[in-house]
Amino acid sequence: MKRLVNTSITVAVVATIAVAGAVGFVYSGLYNIGADDHHTEPVLALMQTLRDRSIEAHSQHISVPDLEDPQLILKGAGQYAAMCTQCHLKPGMEDSEIRPGLYPQPPNLSKFRPDPREAFWVIKHGIKMSAMPAWGGSHDDATIWSMVAFLQKLPGMTSAEYEAIVARAPPDDDMAMDHAAGHSHEPQAEPGHAGSALPATAGSVEGAPVAPASVAQPASVAAPASVSPPGRG
Repeated sequence: MKRLVNTSITVAVVATIAVAGAVGFVYSGLYNIGADDHHTEPVLALMQTLRDRSIEAHSQHISVPDLEDPQLILKGAGQYAAMCTQCHLKPGMEDSEIRPGLYPQPPNLSKFRPDPREAFWVIKHGIKMSAMPAWGGSHDDATIWSMVAFLQKLPGMTSAEYEAIVARAPPDDDMAMDHAAGHSHEPQAEPGHAGSALPATAGSVEGAPVAPASVAQPASVAAPASVSPPGRG
């Protein structure tokens, strides 16, 4: 019994010292919180595992709607162009002014096709301690699904095809704000240029915004072969 008491006291003392040391370290300001001072490899590995497992666990029961709806894809093209290219790039875009300073680096979504469930969850809820915002506070689920649908097509597009589909995307509040600020996200189409029509597909997403009828899209937005998403960066 005496040995058990002594062991318990020892554990309590060690735990108290550890907590006090941790609190002292936090309040000392010694830790460099700057984004240009990267994590050590063990810390980075731990945080990446935490992030990846959290996203997988929280997104696994999400029901995916029809992502082949041409109007949904077209809507998502405009949303992506308005909000995402400075961090996640687009076909033909190698870098941006903001991207080099981001840590961790966001994935280049013009070269990486994310899992639809995980993409929806991340777009809606964001990721703590990163540059990824939670768009669910300002965008409904139908709009977020439109972005997810577009992301399934983006890696197979050329720069010209991307510009063509964005130029034909239906206007919305985000686009209006861009125009008012003098920053149009819509590329200027060349005179006489028109993309080939995207074949219509059956089914639609309940609650998804309706795009203008007979909207032309580039032919290559047909879904490429499915690939397994690499780890998020």
